[in-house]
Amino acid sequence: MASCPNFSELEQRTYIKFRTILEIPPKSIHEDLATICGENTLSYSTVRRWVSQFREGRTSVQDAPRPGAPKLATNNDKLSEVKEYVKSFPHSSVEEVANYVGISTGSAHTILKADLELRKVQVRWVPHCLTFPQTATRLQMAKENLEIYEGSDPRRLLELVTGDETWIQFKPPIRKQDGRVWLKKGEVPPAVGVSDFRAPKVLYCIFFDGLGTVAQIPVPKGQTLTGQFYADVVLPEVEKHYLKHRPKTGTRGLKILHDNARPHKSLAVRQKIKDMGMHEVPHPPYSPDIAPCDFWLFRKLKDNLSGREFEDRLSLGRAIYRYLEVIPKDEYRKTFENWIKRLNSVVAYKGFYFEHS
Repeated sequence: MASCPNFSELEQRTYIKFRTILEIPPKSIHEDLATICGENTLSYSTVRRWVSQFREGRTSVQDAPRPGAPKLATNNDKLSEVKEYVKSFPHSSVEEVANYVGISTGSAHTILKADLELRKVQVRWVPHCLTFPQTATRLQMAKENLEIYEGSDPRRLLELVTGDETWIQFKPPIRKQDGRVWLKKGEVPPAVGVSDFRAPKVLYCIFFDGLGTVAQIPVPKGQTLTGQFYADVVLPEVEKHYLKHRPKTGTRGLKILHDNARPHKSLAVRQKIKDMGMHEVPHPPYSPDIAPCDFWLFRKLKDNLSGREFEDRLSLGRAIYRYLEVIPKDEYRKTFENWIKRLNSVVAYKGFYFEHS
């Protein structure tokens, strides 16, 4: 009889099954298969094992599922289940997806990565969950400012003065990236406590323009930053700076850019700004990403003070003054140019928060 090398293993098992039903002994079955399949014949021990199982009542010629073997799960139903689950629960783990759908973690991983082409990334933290009217306001004000300042004479940016308030601790916390120390093998790293909101600190009002620092005013201990204090103490310091550097015009014609904190929008502050001959630059609520103090100066200042300890308000104030004075003037100018770029990002993202470095 001619041999048939393409006689598959499954077909040989089927042959064994029917020959077993006819009560043919394993040795004879193996000899028949060897005549038919030649070198592709199942081994005699394999034939004997299958004969034994068929005699005990087995009917299937397929391999039995092995413990722990991944289930096949790439059919459309499973794909749809996984897709709907991760849409409803985007923070879920691969194990949670697998348990819900009833498949192995390997199959779940394959569906997520290969079939659905998904990847799990860190969420992007934002200052505020913006409503539609808030995004519309951000978009409108960004466009208004761009119409005035983008592409205009670079000297127009020198008309801008910006300021805000920030708390600075006597012992500013160490930044995470600065928390690494040199230790010998087996030594225990020192513990560093998280920042305590009750730690001694000073509230500073800091202003700058495209040429450098304009004013840094520490709020006295026990004093609340009210609109009246802002109008009577803070803004006069800004005015004093410009009377010294622009004796003929002082603050007349300058534009002040600050956020929508309640003291900034009080009637007393608005009247003082008007008396100083200044104009307010429109700035939308919940927008620290386009406030120069927030996206640049305060972060830079606190990075410099990180890990240092100051005995009193005087030593802290000196450190702040010295650092603000050594920042290259060019960086102050570039910050307002960066402000223009960020306004363009607001427009590009239709008022929503944008990715930035």
